[in-house]
This record gives sequence, C-alpha cells and structure tokens, in this order.
Amino acid sequence: MTDSYPPLAFLLALGSAVAAVLIAGCLGGGSVPEDRIIRTIPPAEASALIEEMGQGSGFVIIDVRRPDEFAAGHIRGAININSVQFSEHLASLDPGGTYVIYCQRGGRSAGVRELMREAGFREVYEIEGGMSAWRAAGYPVVRG
Repeated sequence: MTDSYPPLAFLLALGSAVAAVLIAGCLGGGSVPEDRIIRTIPPAEASALIEEMGQGSGFVIIDVRRPDEFAAGHIRGAININSVQFSEHLASLDPGGTYVIYCQRGGRSAGVRELMREAGFREVYEIEGGMSAWRAAGYPVVRG
C-alpha cells in the first residue's frame, strides 16, 4: 500500500524544497550589507538627524512629492525631486551620502527608498508617515 504513495511523497518533498529556495531567495535579496543603513524612521528621529547633520557635506533632504506639494510646505533645506522622475536623477546623487527622504504619507518615498537601496546607496532614512506625520508632530515647515 505504501507503494502507491511515493509520487505524492516525492511531490511534497519537491514542493517543500522549492518553497525553501524561494523564501531564502526573497529574504536574502532584501538584506542590506552591514555598512549600509536603509530604513524608515519616525519624525522625531528624522528631526534629530537633520539637527545633527545640518548643512553638512554629503547630507541631503529630498522631498519626493510633486512641485506644487513641495511649494505648499516642505522641510527646511529640502530639495525637490518628484518621485515620478527620481530614477532619472539617481546618477546625479552621491551613493556615499546621507539622505533623508519623504513624501506626503510614505507611499512614494517607500518606492524611492527601494530604488536607492537597489542602486547601492549607503545611508537612506525615510520619514515614517511623510509630511503628514511631520506636521502632526509639530515640526516646522517652510513654504515656497
């Protein structure tokens, strides 16, 4: 009777092996080397980082919203690179720099964060909750 089940056992073993390889591949592909920091941080941590780094060389705050959203209010010192065109600007950015990125709520900046990770950027911080969370926390915003 056990002779009728070897194909089923083989299929289960094969399926388990395939699943293990796929899971390991997915987990391995998303890892970041130890010398790189790519992560999402709350507004309080972003504010402290911005305060600490100031206008230091290699430190850039990037607002990835549309130009009209940027003009309506952004973090002091931020530059505007619309997420839609961000990949076109990657080559002009220093992968060895330190970046704080944000959008309105976190959707667009998450995509930009992944682009930067895949391009080998060393240090990228995404503001959790974006400009909405930044404003809700009472941090300053400049217009223009």
